[in-house]
Amino acid sequence: MADPDGMKALDAKVSATQRKLTLLAFFQTWWPFLVFIGTFMAIALAGGFDRMNRAAAAVTTLIFLAGSVVFIVRGWRRFTPASRADAAAMLDRQSDLRPVSSLTDRPADPSRGAYTLWQKHRARLYREIERLNPPSLKADWQRLDPYRMRLIVPSLIVLMAIIAGPDIPGRLKRAFFPDYGALVGADNMVVEAWITPPEHTGRAPIFLKPGLNDVRVPEGSEVTLRTEAPTAPKLVLHGEKTRRQTFEATPDGAYEARAKIMEDTRLSVNWWGERASWQFLASPDDSPSARFVKAPQMGRQDRTEFTWFATDDYGVNKLELVIRLQEPNPAAPEAEDRVPVPLPGTFPTEVTETTQLDLTRHRWAGLPVKMRLVATDGAGQQGMSDELEFKLPEKLFLDPIARVAQEVRVTVLREPRDYEELPKNDDALIQGAVNTQAANRLDAAPPDIQKAALMLDAMTYQGERYLPDQGVYLTFRTAEGILSAAGTKAEAEQVDPLLWALALRAEYGSAADALRRLEAARRALEQALRDGASEDEIRQRMEAFRDAANEYLAARMAEAMANGGDAPQMPMDGEASAGAPNLGGQDFEDMLNALQDLTETGATDQARQLLSDITNMLQNLEFQKGGSGSGGMPGLPGQQADGEKDDLPPEEQELTDAMRRLSEILREQRQLNDDTLAQQRGERPGESGQSQQGGQEPGQQPGQQPGQQGAQPGQDSGQPGGGESSGGQTASPGGEGQEGGERPGSGTGAFAETDERGQGAGEGESLAERQARLGRLVEEFARQNGLGEGAGGENALEGKIDPNALEAIRRAQRGAEDALQQGDEGRATLNQERATNGLSDVARDLAQSLDALQQERTGQDAAESDPFGRPAGGAGNSGEQVTIPDQTERQRAKDILEELRRRYNQTDDEEEREYLRRLLDRF
Repeated sequence: MADPDGMKALDAKVSATQRKLTLLAFFQTWWPFLVFIGTFMAIALAGGFDRMNRAAAAVTTLIFLAGSVVFIVRGWRRFTPASRADAAAMLDRQSDLRPVSSLTDRPADPSRGAYTLWQKHRARLYREIERLNPPSLKADWQRLDPYRMRLIVPSLIVLMAIIAGPDIPGRLKRAFFPDYGALVGADNMVVEAWITPPEHTGRAPIFLKPGLNDVRVPEGSEVTLRTEAPTAPKLVLHGEKTRRQTFEATPDGAYEARAKIMEDTRLSVNWWGERASWQFLASPDDSPSARFVKAPQMGRQDRTEFTWFATDDYGVNKLELVIRLQEPNPAAPEAEDRVPVPLPGTFPTEVTETTQLDLTRHRWAGLPVKMRLVATDGAGQQGMSDELEFKLPEKLFLDPIARVAQEVRVTVLREPRDYEELPKNDDALIQGAVNTQAANRLDAAPPDIQKAALMLDAMTYQGERYLPDQGVYLTFRTAEGILSAAGTKAEAEQVDPLLWALALRAEYGSAADALRRLEAARRALEQALRDGASEDEIRQRMEAFRDAANEYLAARMAEAMANGGDAPQMPMDGEASAGAPNLGGQDFEDMLNALQDLTETGATDQARQLLSDITNMLQNLEFQKGGSGSGGMPGLPGQQADGEKDDLPPEEQELTDAMRRLSEILREQRQLNDDTLAQQRGERPGESGQSQQGGQEPGQQPGQQPGQQGAQPGQDSGQPGGGESSGGQTASPGGEGQEGGERPGSGTGAFAETDERGQGAGEGESLAERQARLGRLVEEFARQNGLGEGAGGENALEGKIDPNALEAIRRAQRGAEDALQQGDEGRATLNQERATNGLSDVARDLAQSLDALQQERTGQDAAESDPFGRPAGGAGNSGEQVTIPDQTERQRAKDILEELRRRYNQTDDEEEREYLRRLLDRF
């Protein structure tokens, strides 16, 4: 009977021996592969593949994979695991009894005696089995692996893993999955990529480097990728959904792809592996908001005035005033009109502004309406304000013709219904047939248009008898013809500009047409500045605005003369500067020149503000009836009507004369400063002034011919126009005689300086000589008025002029003179600017003192308003909201612009050209 415990022990020993033999057989078969893969992993963990170039790493990995395949196939064919019989035979070798195999024997003699002997034999075998042990196979291992590679390789792998640390996964990944594309040149593939934000964001393009992550871009940005490769790469965008697209070939042999970034996205370029990748974070575009800060109300000249606030993260692109009737017409209950509201600047992100809109021409003028603001950003998103109730202002027409024209006009415009659709008339195709339905389109018109046509027919009945102005009659007849021939509402509304022009002409005269052209020119120029139009287009619209402004001034002057006033003469620039808020003819020309310089140098915000101020001043233009002896504009400092001069108190008269003489010195100093700047730029002195004033010579007054700067209009210069004032004296620019009114360097007064040939001062002089002459004029001015050294008599201007200010002016003039003699135009310019500013301050103080004296004498403001309708003593609307750059700053901006253009045309660096192009686009 078998011993159960002995059989279990035998089975355990056989299994252990089988495992050892199998391990030995496995190592005998697979040791080349194990050593091969172990060495590869050790090299990988040591960073060997990171030190190879990509092609070498890919080749090494391919060799490893090929060798691995060979060793695996070889091992698979040769490996035979040890069987239990092999294990039993190995155990039997430890005893001569061969106990393991002997247990399987059976007795040959089944007798009783033989069986007893057999039992003893089996007990002996079990005892022998107990002495058996699984073999160590040490000799076999020593013979198979004499260098202990089975221990060295794992130890090396562990050591390299410790050295690699946390980079173990990355090194193994780069070793087992190298850049196989390097074998075909993919590692040299360069992907150029850039992000173009939406245009309304105003942001510059972002150039991307491979591997850049967490790039914050506006939502809707477009990414452009460009590369060169033998075949088209793949573009993969990983967002909420994965999108794939193929690069498209370009004419120059490259490949290009474009994609929109609308969400957080990981973008990669794949060609034989991932060539480049980026992680983008999309910033959402918030909707704009708008609201009324101050409710709409009626302002000056029947304008609708309101203060509003608007904001958007990337800038408000458009702001509109939405108008609808409080009691809409049942035929069009949802009818509304949208009126554009001008924006200050280009795409403001946050702005509070007061706007005045002329809504008197609107079809609902005079009716109660509801109004709200609608702001739109560059992405088309809109934000609305609360609705406010308001009654639109309407223009008051007193002339009967104007009232009729307006009544007919609004009757047509307020009709919401369209024409009835004419039925198809098949008889019209018959030869000789008359299409009466098509000929009588007025029968298909809505009721109010029929009513307007009837009103026009009544107005033109026996027009030759009741309408003496044939222009009015023909305008009404033309409007009636338009309504009779119209087949749609849009065609009928063509009477709007015709009847509106007739109403303005009948009520206000021809100046209304000039104002309309001025407003149209302003809107066109402002639109060009806002939209960033080309330089040529802005220049063309600037010239149109200049022409319209001059035409409007001429129309208002003609209108003033027709109403019984005298032709006003624009005051000199020095006088206007002395009374800071007042604006003379040269001041107006300087503002136009400054506006043109701002448009040319790209200062669009300043240009638009200055454009608005100029237009407002022109629209507020008021002419007062003046005296023939004055020839000036009442309201300017020192300007009196005819016969008023002799009645002035002595102190006031002395102040007037002193201010005029100082103004002339200021004009001469400014001109000298401009000529010094011109010489510093390498130009002939006087060229700058000619270019800015239409070819006038330095010091020449507007309207003079070249060569007349030495003599003023009215002086005996041999030119037509010389004459005498009512006082019998030669007229000066300010309307006074030569007494106290001569220009420095001209005339016969105390300030006149002529050479022996009788030439005016300044002709043929160098800049240093001119500066010295101006210094002497300042000293003479101080002496004549009892100021400074050598002053004689009573101080007539005591408390009116600071002697230290005059001394500072003289120091600056001397410094400029010394610099000019040494050829240092830069230092001379700085000293001349100090002298000019000092003279301006003194002249301004004199003007304020004169205004105070006049107000004290008359009991009211010396001049309630200047020719442009502004308070003469206050800021008014004189453009003080804008700092108008002086000529030095404008010329510097021009020089910078020319230098940018020169560099753009000369450079060969594409990045520099792109940078310069963006700079030039801003101009």
